[in-house]
Amino acid sequence: MEAPPEVEATLSRLSQYRNVRGVMVLARAHIVGDTPHPHPHPSRSGDAGIVQTTGTVFEGEGGAKYAGAVERIVLSTGAAIAECEEGDELRLMRIRTKRHELIITPDDKYVLVVLQDPGQ
Repeated sequence: MEAPPEVEATLSRLSQYRNVRGVMVLARAHIVGDTPHPHPHPSRSGDAGIVQTTGTVFEGEGGAKYAGAVERIVLSTGAAIAECEEGDELRLMRIRTKRHELIITPDDKYVLVVLQDPGQ
């Protein structure tokens, strides 16, 4: 399935930022049990719901690892938010590690993931 031109343009624009190492779009429907649940179980399929990627960081096995991690993060954080405030939902997360920063933006159908080097 080919992405609409406006999606392609947005991914291209994001990828051109100097500090961005990769951009990934995940299918939200791929995340099993995509409603708040106390014990989320993301799927374990080979493609991990990856719709599209840019950047070498998300190629091959690396992309599948990040996709699986993002699925688990979105499910567990969404469930925690639902426990704290009924009716509230996850819109954006920034996770900074020692080496990188992940910006995760889930919506109803997709999850946008941007991996960048925060120090540049």
